[in-house]
Amino acid sequence: MRSDWISRIDSLIKWSFYALFFFVPLVMFPATYELFEFNKMWFVFGISILIFFLWASKMIISGQIEIRRTPLDIPIALFLASQIISTIVSIEPHVSLWGYYSRFNGGLFSMIAYIFLYYAFATNLTKSDSKAPVSYKILFVSLISGLIVTLWGLPSHFGYDPTCFLFRGTLDVSCWGESFKPTIRIFSTLGQPNWLGTFLAVLIPIGIGFGLSNLPESNINIKDIKKAYMIPALFLGLLFLYYLALLYTRSQSSFLGLALGILVSFLLLFFFKFRKYSAAGLIRDKFLRYVLAATLLFAITTFLIGSPIPTLNKYTTAQGLMTALTKKPQEALRETKEKSKQSPAKQAETGGTESSKIRLIVWRGALELFSRNPLFGTGVETFAFAYYKVKPIEHNLTSEWDYLYNKAHNEYLNYLATTGAFGLGSYLFLIAFFYYYCLKTLSRHKHSAFSPISIAILGSFTAILVSSFFGFSVVILNLFLFFLPLFFFELTNREALSKSFTYPNKKEKSREQEINIFKMAGIFIVAAVALFYEFYLLNFWLADKKYALGYNLNKAGEFTQAFTPLSEAVKMLPSEDLYKDELSINMATLAVLLSQQNQGSEAAKFANQAKSLSDEVVSRHRGNVVFYKTRTRVLFALSQLDPSYLDSALDSIKKAQVLAPTDPKIIYNMALFYNQKGETAKTIELLNQAKKMKNNYVDAYYALGLFYSQLAREDPGNAAVLRKLAKENLNFILTNINSDNDAAKQLLKTLE
Repeated sequence: MRSDWISRIDSLIKWSFYALFFFVPLVMFPATYELFEFNKMWFVFGISILIFFLWASKMIISGQIEIRRTPLDIPIALFLASQIISTIVSIEPHVSLWGYYSRFNGGLFSMIAYIFLYYAFATNLTKSDSKAPVSYKILFVSLISGLIVTLWGLPSHFGYDPTCFLFRGTLDVSCWGESFKPTIRIFSTLGQPNWLGTFLAVLIPIGIGFGLSNLPESNINIKDIKKAYMIPALFLGLLFLYYLALLYTRSQSSFLGLALGILVSFLLLFFFKFRKYSAAGLIRDKFLRYVLAATLLFAITTFLIGSPIPTLNKYTTAQGLMTALTKKPQEALRETKEKSKQSPAKQAETGGTESSKIRLIVWRGALELFSRNPLFGTGVETFAFAYYKVKPIEHNLTSEWDYLYNKAHNEYLNYLATTGAFGLGSYLFLIAFFYYYCLKTLSRHKHSAFSPISIAILGSFTAILVSSFFGFSVVILNLFLFFLPLFFFELTNREALSKSFTYPNKKEKSREQEINIFKMAGIFIVAAVALFYEFYLLNFWLADKKYALGYNLNKAGEFTQAFTPLSEAVKMLPSEDLYKDELSINMATLAVLLSQQNQGSEAAKFANQAKSLSDEVVSRHRGNVVFYKTRTRVLFALSQLDPSYLDSALDSIKKAQVLAPTDPKIIYNMALFYNQKGETAKTIELLNQAKKMKNNYVDAYYALGLFYSQLAREDPGNAAVLRKLAKENLNFILTNINSDNDAAKQLLKTLE
């Protein structure tokens, strides 16, 4: 009886992992605050809880706790310890536990889930004696999922996005805003081009490995050659689709990651398989021929489509060659000079700052955070709030000067800033140890049936690491980061997974027993715990939907309609202060509207609740500048009902300024508050300070022009000097920032 139950549980665990790797790249939902990563992370959490129930039930039935030992036990333990310590000392413990809201991947809970799944797989699914291990099947499932993702994303390049058809009923790209343009860079079901590109960069080496492992034997009958080569040819077709989609993402980091991943794979293939051959033997080798065919396929596709790296396209693509042959040297030189002369301020206002320049600035900030918090960092996933404290002033001159950076756009610097030397050190140790183990294992198991796939796994792992240098991990990539090593161990050297921690340590299996009442009680308790957390996840997901609706209605100015879903979100999940933060600004705005409608008692009620919610939020998040900014908006709105709130708003924005000392928006708004108080000198001082922080800040220059022009009318004795100062600020806008600024032009006319 026991063996039947355990075999059924093992089967359910296996299918849970199949579902995990198949559905995670595909999962998305239109009504949540974030369409992609949030839903993928929740799916991982849900599957983790299900597997926890199955694994715990299996241990109860067998009467034994068993956890499989793996070569990465010590590196993983150190890495997990670093995450736990950084969460304990975090400037935002709630964020460190769950992760940055909307992403959630990277928080302590997500890391625990990945590590739990790692050991659940190692313990329950690496004992199979079947010809095709579960790892092989999961990799194949991932390739199928990747094919669906690719076929889903490719039409969007041509203006036909299946996602828009699914969500809106229109087969076009109209469902996406300005920041999402799939006709320029596709992203399919992954959410961003770089994420899709890296996902495909992981799958392409694995696809090559599958193609190599399915090549027919050398002594095959000539009549069966066509049939035997059909599967490898199909994998070549799959590689073409993957690579085409990767090129359409225009992701430079993914392209570079793929290039180095394939290079690592090919070098290892040569070292472990090809170096024994003579030149004549190499030409006849089926593996080398297949590798050359794949390389030629990539080269031709790149020549016709172009790579994401412009400097490579000049002489390696059809379009680049045509341009180089037809453009006159004088034209190219003139374009280069014009681009180099353009100031950073002008670039920020026109075409946008190059992403590489912005990354370098953000990386400097990350290094500064590390220098201030060298051991354990600012806390897991706290970069969004910690970066404000050290944000280089040069960032204000970029086109993304007012963006919130929730990551350092470099996985390694992100770990360094948020988890310190211990966090990054343990992360790098895990990576380095895996490479060391791989090379040692491959040298001992050169003739493994799965060696092409094992080598491909190392190439895919490399692709993730290279891409992560210019970006950051997402759910599917973290899954691969933890599971590719495990797949390698199972496919190449199962002896690495032969040891287990067991309690009690039974040398001989006890005779089969039926499930007794005590075991049934234990299973029911585990089931109750699992169901509780599954329902918690469901409640969280439903609350997020309410929050997303209320947030969007708030943004659209529909404050009355936003109140109900935001209130419901807070009731459903009172532990999430982000909901209370949004509800506080909603209620403050409604208080003002009610006051304008002569509903004084209701207005006072809403005002008190808005203030109370804001007090509650900032009392628990002293280091969160975002919440202080919202609090400032709340108190400023309430100052329209009671002027005494203006001093509280000023106090709040001063605290925000301490947390974000180089943010010119904070200084600008502080100036407006002082203007409300009638302190003109302080207002002008702060506006000039905002100008110094961002010398292309249109609002600050225009405000100074406006204030100086008003002072000129109020002070005839100094009118000439004040008008001159007003003109200087307004002319600066038209000369250096935006020559078409109508407001500046109109104000200048009044000064003539």
